[in-house]
Amino acid sequence: DPHEIANVWGKDGIVAMWKDAQGLPLDFFWGASSCVPASDFETCRQPIGADALKALLDDGTCQHLGEMMNYPAVIGGAADAWAKIAAAWGRPLTAHSPGVSGKDLCAYLLSGCNADHESFSYAEGLEKLRRGCWVMMRAGSAACDLAALAPLVIEKPARSSRCMVVSDDLTPTTIETDGHMDAKMRSMCRLGIDPLVALRMITLSPAEYFMLPRRGGIAPGWIADLALVDSLESCRVEKVWKQGRLVAKGGKLCDEIGGAFPVENLNSRPPVAVESIRVLAPPSKEKIRVIGWQSGSLLTESLCMEPRIESGMVVADPDGDVAKLVVAERNGKSGSVVVGFVRGMGLQFGALGASVAHDAHPFIVAGVDDSSILRALSWLRENGGGFVACEGDRILASLPLPIGGLMSDANLKEVADALNEVDAAAAELGIEGAHPCMALSFLSLSVIPSLKLTDQGYVDLMQGGRQELFVDC
Repeated sequence: DPHEIANVWGKDGIVAMWKDAQGLPLDFFWGASSCVPASDFETCRQPIGADALKALLDDGTCQHLGEMMNYPAVIGGAADAWAKIAAAWGRPLTAHSPGVSGKDLCAYLLSGCNADHESFSYAEGLEKLRRGCWVMMRAGSAACDLAALAPLVIEKPARSSRCMVVSDDLTPTTIETDGHMDAKMRSMCRLGIDPLVALRMITLSPAEYFMLPRRGGIAPGWIADLALVDSLESCRVEKVWKQGRLVAKGGKLCDEIGGAFPVENLNSRPPVAVESIRVLAPPSKEKIRVIGWQSGSLLTESLCMEPRIESGMVVADPDGDVAKLVVAERNGKSGSVVVGFVRGMGLQFGALGASVAHDAHPFIVAGVDDSSILRALSWLRENGGGFVACEGDRILASLPLPIGGLMSDANLKEVADALNEVDAAAAELGIEGAHPCMALSFLSLSVIPSLKLTDQGYVDLMQGGRQELFVDC
């Protein structure tokens, strides 16, 4: 589902990536991005409606409907959401329903969106299976639910016919260090899943769900996309064939691959003034709403806390593990700059910033002082996006992402090394947990519970949408 580039470049971004993927020794099966923007509380460059989705599907650019993230709209019967589903009817319709259960889950699955990667617990995964949903077990860098969901297929291996394992999302560091689907295979075996069951979940099950005939197995007349591994349990790939032709051996490609597609600088963000990121303390003794960061999970909490006030301004409170969080729209639409607060990151000094901020990808910066926050925002604007860690005016580490503020045209090792440096700098600033850059990038994703900060302010879809910073609680 290419909704990342679609949010910053529109339908043209999907088509550009499709064209660039032609001729590679790897098949891409694109989903028509159903939620651009992810919800009405995020601002993308060019919304993609039902007509555009149908065009992408009809001309062969896309094969299925990308994850329908706006589950409240589907459950509530919103016409635009159902028009998108209708445009892709008869094709695989992928889902996104974190924490949805009972009658709401039944209403959502009634739409036909029936392959979900947002199950966080055994109970959630089991309910979805029993309701007829396919379960995609996520094993990503910032969020990994595989251990919680593995018992589903350990206790009843037959369930693997409706279970898959997916990434959503992996950092270049993870891919460089651990691997991709080969790493998922090793993880499943370590968790006690039978190796043949595990193999089915990354081959035949996804091929069957996505209606890809003659794929996912080895049989007469089937497409010879093959990998030779040392064993199923260790899954060290020795050779790879694409349609019967050897394309990789010993961890190296047999043929060189060209560079990435060209793209203009898509940032349309004017400089951010210090006044835009200051929060005037209220005259009354109201508390503030704060995002509760949970390391290793995309889920957040909605907290109510006493603000720290200095010189009439609400400021970050490193002693209380509360950082200021700033989101600045960069798609040339509202130009908004909004401020919130986040607790639990561990940030004690400086700031960490990114242009990867799911799903509309505004600039997002967490920091403990305004000078560091402004420096991070300035670097992001000047470099076309990326990740940056700074303290005051000093840049500690950075990774430019010139392709839409989302991707790099450097090779995997160079990107992974640079990202490692930014993550290490973030740790020096006090941020706890693995993959701090990726974890930061999900604090603006409105369709994951609970509280998030988008370019339109605080959003909690479980509570109906927009939420105020100051609250009487």
